[in-house]
Amino acid sequence: MEDSFLDMYDHYFNDVYRYVYVKTGNKWDTEDIVSDIFRKSYEKFHHQTIQNQKAWLFAIARNSIVDYYRKKKGVPVEDLELYTAPVPFEDSLELSEEMSCLQKSLHVLHKEEQEIINLRFFAELKFKEVASLLNKPDNSIRVKTIRITKKLKILINKCLGET
Repeated sequence: MEDSFLDMYDHYFNDVYRYVYVKTGNKWDTEDIVSDIFRKSYEKFHHQTIQNQKAWLFAIARNSIVDYYRKKKGVPVEDLELYTAPVPFEDSLELSEEMSCLQKSLHVLHKEEQEIINLRFFAELKFKEVASLLNKPDNSIRVKTIRITKKLKILINKCLGET
C-alpha cells in the first residue's frame, strides 16, 4: 500500500503543484496547500477504493483551495466553488505583450470557464476527469473547452490589436 501511494505522489505531484500555484499565485501558500492535499490523501488512501487517482486527488485539491480562500480571504461562500486567483507570474519576470493579453483574457472569462481552463490545461486533466470534478457530462466539457479556447483566441487577438 505504501508503494502505491508513493507512486501516486511521484506521478501527480507536479500536476497538483502547478494547479494549486495557478489558483493561489503564491509559492509558499502553494507548498502548504500541496502538503496538506497529500496528507489528506494519505490518510484516506488506505480506506477507499479509488477508480481514478488523478480525479480523486484533484477533488481533494479543489476542496483544499476552497478551504484556503475561506480562511485567508473571506471569499463569500457562493463564490468559493469556482473561485480563481489571478494567473500568477514571477515578480521578476517581465511580462511580454502576449502574456499580458493572455492574463487579461483569462480574467474576462466566467468563473466556470476559468475553472475548466485551469483543470484542463494547467492541471492537465482529461475531459472525463474535468467532467467528473464539475459534475457535468463529458461531452459538455469537450464542447465548452472548444468554445472557451475560441473565445480566448478572439480576446487575445483583440488585445494585441489584431482582427
